Amino acid sequence: MWIIYSLIIWVFCLVYLFRRVNDPFNSAEDYLIPSLPVVLLPLGIYYIRRGLIYFYDMKQKKEEANLSVLRKEQKEKIEELKKKTSYYTTQSLIERYDEVSKKKKIEATKESGQDLRQRKPVSMPVNRPIPPLQQQQQQQQQQPQPYPRAPIPQQAMQNYSNQQRLAQPNISQQSRVEPRWYDKLVDALVGDAGPETKYALICNHCFAHNGLVLQEEYDTIQYVCPVCKQFNPSRKSKQVIPKSILEENDTDEKEHKPSEKEIEDVIKQLKKEVEEDEKKGLDTIASRVRHRRSANSDADVTDNEDK
Repeated sequence: MWIIYSLIIWVFCLVYLFRRVNDPFNSAEDYLIPSLPVVLLPLGIYYIRRGLIYFYDMKQKKEEANLSVLRKEQKEKIEELKKKTSYYTTQSLIERYDEVSKKKKIEATKESGQDLRQRKPVSMPVNRPIPPLQQQQQQQQQQPQPYPRAPIPQQAMQNYSNQQRLAQPNISQQSRVEPRWYDKLVDALVGDAGPETKYALICNHCFAHNGLVLQEEYDTIQYVCPVCKQFNPSRKSKQVIPKSILEENDTDEKEHKPSEKEIEDVIKQLKKEVEEDEKKGLDTIASRVRHRRSANSDADVTDNEDK
């Protein structure tokens, strides 16, 4: 970009020089001053560009040399660890006594041989008679002989497992991505108001779900359950009130619950009052309420007079 800007400046200087040249009243000094940037700018651009290229080439070479030195040191450290943990001995023992790896190698060699046969031109085989003795010898050679199994030392297996643990990186630690500073800023501006960040309100009496609430309001909110019509105090008030008082209140509520007989007696009494009101001509609910209020007020007046 700096080359483009310098070329634009050079074009302006060149235009200015042509304008000064066309002016007949200018002297030699007037021509010399505007011609200097026209001549010096291309040279400056060329040498500055060469200098930058040389500088970055030297920097790249130094970084590559440093990288090669670090790789050599890494290889040396790995070799030291392998020697300390007897990596080569355990590997040779496993290759010697592990039948699964041997089978895999044999299958790989067979597949490579089949590929080579497919690439070669096919020639018609000539069937020649083979004597029976040679056939028996070939069959005996083709039959696989069992290898003698020897016990693998436990120390060698432990060293090999330790070496595998060192070689395998911790993928779970690499996969964890910590939140950046801009993630926290976006959370502070926008806010997480989804259902994942909210808490459920469960009634303490009927265990019904009463909606979701934010984390800041969870300890201070108090509500009446719409299902059982019971009051649920806040968590902070529960912490302030001792458990003994709450248990006493629960027991009092259970003890003071009316029985079925008491409920039936109250209903019968209400029916009698309604029948008496109908006999007196109080058909509407408003008239009944007014009559009862007046009766209660008269009773209060008589009580006060007696006192």
